[in-house]
Amino acid sequence: MTLFKRTLIFIVLLSVQLYNVKSENTFYSEAAIFAQSDEFFLHTVERGQTVYSISVMYKVKVDDIYRSNPDSKNGIKAGSVLKIPQISGSYYYHTIQPKETLYSVSKKYQMKGADIIQANPGLSIQTFTIGKTIRIPTNIVTSPMEGENENSLKRETEALLNKSARGTDIRTVKVALLLPFGLKEGTNSNNATDNRFVEYYEGFLMALEELKKSGISVELQVFDIGTGNDEIPEILKKQSMKNINLIIGGLTEKQIRTIASFAREKNIPYVIPFTSKSDEPLNNPQVFQINTPQSYLYSKASAAFCKEYKGSNVIFYLSDPDNEKMEFVKTLQADLTQNGGSFKTISSQDFSIQEIQKLLNPEELNIIIPSDDSSETLKKMLPSLNAINKLCPECKLSLFGYPGWQVYCNDYMEDYFKLQAGFYTIFYADPTSESLKSFYSNFNKWYSRELINTYPKFGILGYDTGMFFIKGLHAYGTAFDENVNNVKYKGIQIDFKFERVNNWGGFINTNIYLVSFNQNYSISKNTSK
Repeated sequence: MTLFKRTLIFIVLLSVQLYNVKSENTFYSEAAIFAQSDEFFLHTVERGQTVYSISVMYKVKVDDIYRSNPDSKNGIKAGSVLKIPQISGSYYYHTIQPKETLYSVSKKYQMKGADIIQANPGLSIQTFTIGKTIRIPTNIVTSPMEGENENSLKRETEALLNKSARGTDIRTVKVALLLPFGLKEGTNSNNATDNRFVEYYEGFLMALEELKKSGISVELQVFDIGTGNDEIPEILKKQSMKNINLIIGGLTEKQIRTIASFAREKNIPYVIPFTSKSDEPLNNPQVFQINTPQSYLYSKASAAFCKEYKGSNVIFYLSDPDNEKMEFVKTLQADLTQNGGSFKTISSQDFSIQEIQKLLNPEELNIIIPSDDSSETLKKMLPSLNAINKLCPECKLSLFGYPGWQVYCNDYMEDYFKLQAGFYTIFYADPTSESLKSFYSNFNKWYSRELINTYPKFGILGYDTGMFFIKGLHAYGTAFDENVNNVKYKGIQIDFKFERVNNWGGFINTNIYLVSFNQNYSISKNTSK
């Protein structure tokens, strides 16, 4: 047989293999069919991931990823495949190959399937798919699977991927709130920044009262952790912390790291309510981060925009090239291009009625998106946009922007309605909703004052967080993590849709709203699918 014929046969066989793999799996990366080596494994990039987050996930250096993947210095996108160096440590990383099963993987590494499940709490029949990565423990004593009947052993191993629907019941939910009230540092307790956390606590207490009415019993402990880390280790040593079912709190990364370590050791769900910048969800299965990391938020908001405003004439107003919102602008521009769309740009220097009109398309919805969320930028843009609306009412002009615009509602509400403005956000409390009106009324009755005008409103955040997590633990007990998205609660300011960041890590909330101000003076709040 000639070399040409042998090569041709190889190509045909490879094509058949690729076709069969694709037909059997909805999630698939062609590079994943090639065997990994002892030096590296393959990671398929998912939306929202960055080189930094991937490096933290696998405990490798960013420069090592760049060295193995030179093109990644120019950015990475969902679906691309990275070679990740294997490093010696507690775990070996394995990329799931076509036709592999939990049984075949456990057999390959000469360990029980239960050992692999324990190292990958998020592993299930839904997540054991081609191209996904799992951890193989190297730091525990394992023993090979044993049994006379291999078929029976195979069935028992594969059954481990079918998670149980319910765990141990929790009759009384015991909660620890660790909040940075700021009082221990001698700060002014009348300062609005400090009072946000007092307000969070107050909203949480309102949730407990509501839960009590529905027959849910709660024991609450509250600790002031200040802004340092000195108090936390002593708090965690307390006898009363041994039987806690839920921990909420922490502000700084050092505080969060200390609490998260305790939560992992004791198998206690831990909620990070305030920051979006913690790395703990990447490697700690007990962590639930409410505030979506910016890269995930921008990616999801961009995808939602492309779906909601497909076919529109998109114009970016580039006011500040160094603003952090430029990351969202770049993400959206890349998605528009990838989806076959286009966009135009205009600088702040050129932002005049005449120049804007040159960019408009009378046949489409024209959407202006600024590159920052400041009040100053809105103040500069709105007069020109309102003038164009009067000069050209048929131009279908609109405005799209950022969560921070909620803070300026009192100043620009009329303009929002005139321009049918919209924005993406994790937190939004509809001022026309009965649930919000009721909360405002009750809060005023309880505390004889109004909520602080911040984004988000901390009193409502405390209420929503308490309602969701305590209802969930009461309903599902120790199997809460497996049922987190089955909890029945509609938030006033935030809804919860949690996703595990990987098979061994924790959860981040990926729910976002698209809020629209309509010309009939109604407000639409739609959850992005």
